[in-house]
Amino acid sequence: MKNISVRIVTLLCFVLLPSLQSAEPWKPLFNGKDFSGWTIPARGGSPPLNPADAGWKMENGIVVGGQPGPGQKGGSLVSQARFKDFELELDFMLAEQPAAPDGSLTNCLYNSGVYLRTGYQVNFGRREAGEFIGVVTHRVHPKAIKGNVLWLDTGDEKFPNLRKKEDWNHVEISFKGQRLQVVLNGTRICNVTDDPVDPAEASWKEAGPISFQWPYIRQAGFNGFFKLRNVRIREL
Repeated sequence: MKNISVRIVTLLCFVLLPSLQSAEPWKPLFNGKDFSGWTIPARGGSPPLNPADAGWKMENGIVVGGQPGPGQKGGSLVSQARFKDFELELDFMLAEQPAAPDGSLTNCLYNSGVYLRTGYQVNFGRREAGEFIGVVTHRVHPKAIKGNVLWLDTGDEKFPNLRKKEDWNHVEISFKGQRLQVVLNGTRICNVTDDPVDPAEASWKEAGPISFQWPYIRQAGFNGFFKLRNVRIREL
């Protein structure tokens, strides 16, 4: 019996050890002090910008975007490193845009998000305004809105009150092969399997940078923000 037990333990080690070693250790995506390893892409022939010169700030280890200084124009925050299969965790907080004068929320579109593998975005928005925490791509499709905005999964549209307002929200993203999953505050809200077939989408299957969107706004005069903390990643 002792020999059988030893063999079973040995067999289990051979079975489990590869799975335990399949993921790399967690690594922070920001150093908490500055934007080393990050850039704002070139636009209109201008050279790339340091994020600190495009309205992004690092405040006590928290990344803050959405409030540019005088003469500054915001831009997406793009990693120099590229990632394909990975798990990404972060906390985010999004400013709450007030309702329009008529009381509606449909035009209060203040939102941000994180782009993955060039073509996929996990949107960080307010479901009350139709900007969900979900998975969206820019793809011409019969179900696309505005011509090429296609929601692959509207995420927290299915979970009212899951996003915490004026507070931190914890997001876990897993992207492996063609499968992209999103967990918000402990609840899985997205489970997408996508197979890009258009030649223009070939790069969507390959490694790409992590990119945080400069908060999008249509209504003038709203001094909002997008904040990130505890951003870490591990490759699979």
